[in-house]
Amino acid sequence: MHVFVLFVFMGYGADRSLVSDDMYFQSIDHCNLMASKIVKRHSSHGISAEDRVVAYCMPVKVDEIKETVY
Repeated sequence: MHVFVLFVFMGYGADRSLVSDDMYFQSIDHCNLMASKIVKRHSSHGISAEDRVVAYCMPVKVDEIKETVY
């Protein structure tokens, strides 16, 4: 089954690290909505570089029996 995985990274530049890659969505619209809400919470205004967040969705193939898909 092909779905969309939400990747969430925290930090800036070389210090950026992956903090989540285990949320799967059937719809790109739902995935992008969640990414948008996460990034909005951690906008760059008044947030230190290490607390900045980048989130985006990518298509992946998963075993729907083993993974929870929203």
